[in-house]
Amino acid sequence: MFSIGVITDQVSMDFEKALQFIGDLGLEYIEIHALWDKNIEELNEEEVSRAYRLVQKYSMKVSLISSTLFLQCHLEENGKKFGPIDDYFITIAGGYDFHLSALKRCIDLCRIFETDKIRTFGFIEEQTLDQRTAIQKVTEKLRDPVKMAEEAGVTLLLENCPHTYLQYGAGSAQVIQALNSKRFKALWDPANTLRADGKPFPDDYQAIRGSIEHAHFKDLSFEGEPHMVPLGEGVMDYRGIVGSLLEDHYSGTISLEPEYVADPGGRPEGVRRAYQGLRIILEELGARTT
Repeated sequence: MFSIGVITDQVSMDFEKALQFIGDLGLEYIEIHALWDKNIEELNEEEVSRAYRLVQKYSMKVSLISSTLFLQCHLEENGKKFGPIDDYFITIAGGYDFHLSALKRCIDLCRIFETDKIRTFGFIEEQTLDQRTAIQKVTEKLRDPVKMAEEAGVTLLLENCPHTYLQYGAGSAQVIQALNSKRFKALWDPANTLRADGKPFPDDYQAIRGSIEHAHFKDLSFEGEPHMVPLGEGVMDYRGIVGSLLEDHYSGTISLEPEYVADPGGRPEGVRRAYQGLRIILEELGARTT
């Protein structure tokens, strides 16, 4: 039995409004990435306390500290400065040591928000590397972060992302297998695989299925310019994906990350329609969730 949640900034950067909306949907699991226009790892102590009080007020459970560790981070230091990935997706940016310090902060946040999972990435792609070389270099760079996670009793979840050297779940799986740690698993985003011109299902799912501990769901259409649509209205085969997760007794969380701004209704309506689309699929499959 798996859980359904929402990344809070997909509703609003106003954290309380986001929590109230998510609660009104009947959901209790949240993933915290950005709130009040700041990354969670950049909050000061007063803001962390405020966020924690709001989580308690709305009886939410934090499934994941959704950091952007090792996303805007050089695989090999080159002195280049990072530009924004897009206008809404906020990231931290800096060198490897900076991201290690941010990981320490995230470990502290895990204790405060009563979760044991932290999102991480496979370094922004800045040069053309063959897949074998990229896997080897990313593996070595993530060895110390994984060791830190083991010592702290938290789990790093590696997200596949089209901006990084690990665009597909298959690449994430190779790094995870190489480091062979119970504290290092996958955050699989099948739509990110598609965005990187991969085949999410069944190919990428088969490659990563044994490592998935968290998932992001969104949908997109290629009619005209590629664009985000409500879940179930695009090209993603979520019936196949959810069906396979059920067969594999998946017990993690599926977080809605629609990236869809409805008109009218904005981001909240985009989340509502994504949840409605997922509920239809779950009901068709007879799935039980928490």
